[in-house]
Amino acid sequence: MKRSIVLITALILTLSVFSQKVTVRNFKPHFAKYGVDGCFVMYNQDGNEFIKYNPARCDSGFIPASTFKIPNSLIFLEEGLIKDTLQVIKWDGHKWPNEQWNQDQTLRTAIKYSCVWVYTGLAEKVGIDKYNRYIRSFDYGNKDLSGPPTRFWLNGPFRISANQQIDFLRKFYSYKLPVSKRSVDIVKDLIIIEQTDSYKLSGKTGGGVLSDTEYVMWLVGYLEKDNKTYFYALNFHTHDFDKMIPVRYSIAKEIFRELGLIGPVQN
Repeated sequence: MKRSIVLITALILTLSVFSQKVTVRNFKPHFAKYGVDGCFVMYNQDGNEFIKYNPARCDSGFIPASTFKIPNSLIFLEEGLIKDTLQVIKWDGHKWPNEQWNQDQTLRTAIKYSCVWVYTGLAEKVGIDKYNRYIRSFDYGNKDLSGPPTRFWLNGPFRISANQQIDFLRKFYSYKLPVSKRSVDIVKDLIIIEQTDSYKLSGKTGGGVLSDTEYVMWLVGYLEKDNKTYFYALNFHTHDFDKMIPVRYSIAKEIFRELGLIGPVQN
């Protein structure tokens, strides 16, 4: 009997994998407009469909950089290092080039401004052993956390692909991570980027150093529209970090418009 159940379960899982539709689209013009190329993947949960541009790159791993603030925030809440979004994290007076970092923070402002000192300070309290346990349980990226607990998501061998970002986001959104519903709900609220009458866009940017002159730029998250959820991840390389900061949103929104998920730009 047990053997039959195992075989039936395996068959269902196999059929589910093969029933997923993968559509490859040419979104290169949206990247080329800004002088870059990269990849984009979207998963339509309702239709069990992937839409991909540059599928090979979608499967290539890159440093997660500040996209790791999503799992990091979950970990801080689970560990009780942050109680809620109102808790004040005191600035130590160190002057940072980003003026928005030079003040007291909350978890809400820290994720909004991608405030590195908040996350590195709390990461030191988590410690690398706990991080290893969480990252293995999240099945996040390549799970190689070599390096100090304050830096592994910013440099080193830690890698995650656009496809793996989607896998993580789906588990996060559906409460299938081994963390409390409260923690997930708090982080879901923190990563809302834009909300209109027709859709809600959530996500997190990231910018990782690849060399002295090259960076990987990320935007990952999900778009909710008409009671459907669309998970997305994009990345690209650039030699001009500052100039490309807003481009992540621009490329994503242009692709969303092409897919009919958001309306045209209003004049």
